[in-house]
Amino acid sequence: MILVVLEHDGQRLRKGALEVVARARQLGSLGPIAGVVIGENTQVVAQEAARYLPLVYAAEVGPYTAEKWAEAAYAAVQRSGARVVAATGGRQSRTWTARLAYKMKAGLLEDTLETSTDGQHILGTRYSYLNRVTERQKAPLPVVFTAKPNTTPPAEPQEGGRVEPLEVSLPAGVEVLERLSEQKKGVSLTEATVVVTGGRGLGSPEAFAGVEELAGVLGAAVGATRAVVDAGWRPYSEQVGQTGKTVQPNLYLALAVSGAVQHQAGMNKSKYIAAVNKDPEAPIFKIADYGIVGDVHQVLPALIEALKKLRD
Repeated sequence: MILVVLEHDGQRLRKGALEVVARARQLGSLGPIAGVVIGENTQVVAQEAARYLPLVYAAEVGPYTAEKWAEAAYAAVQRSGARVVAATGGRQSRTWTARLAYKMKAGLLEDTLETSTDGQHILGTRYSYLNRVTERQKAPLPVVFTAKPNTTPPAEPQEGGRVEPLEVSLPAGVEVLERLSEQKKGVSLTEATVVVTGGRGLGSPEAFAGVEELAGVLGAAVGATRAVVDAGWRPYSEQVGQTGKTVQPNLYLALAVSGAVQHQAGMNKSKYIAAVNKDPEAPIFKIADYGIVGDVHQVLPALIEALKKLRD
């Protein structure tokens, strides 16, 4: 049995959840697949998930904590008898998957690009050394693994499945008293197929209005460099790089981004990279597929206008 922990926003499944379902189907020789939806409003999301999986558990445990997610996932493992657990890679999953692997006495493979099995092991590949090296890993069953977003085509619906409630006995621990959520609009940065990132060279936080407009035209997510975030121009949730988020879109637009190695670690596996910078020696041009040497304040408005004409 394979268990998929399905990431959601409280209303519907995230794209990453459907990518993990597709990964689980690739491991179908290990047995049937079940899913678990953990958190709040799980029945609604579980009904959607049942379009993709024959069995979905709904574990209503309240607001997120790593302890709750690990306990709920472990309850689903015990209920289903799963020997493989799959989840979406990312910052949140890193906080609970290690706990789950410990409970299961299982191996842990994180941020895999692809996975396969020989019947006794899970084999995975992942990036290492600032995304400059691809390494292969092998772990005997049982295994917990996470799938890096944007590396697997999302699963298609199949015949409807059923939803079962899952009772979880939560130990005393951290209690969430208040949750302050950033009201983020638009496309999720880690799941976006196009990312438009602004750097310190834009000169001011007001200049990001142009970045947002371009992102809107392209249906893209907005990213930022660490220098921009440290300056307080943009929130940390938009930071791309070694100490921020890792993205792998089809197109990455770097506007006034110098391209330090720490930033490259978060975006250098994008399918296509296009850069605009007034410095012809900027490191970003060494990895860019397309580059414009020029003043971003002149190039950006022209680019927006050209794209709007193409769209119309």
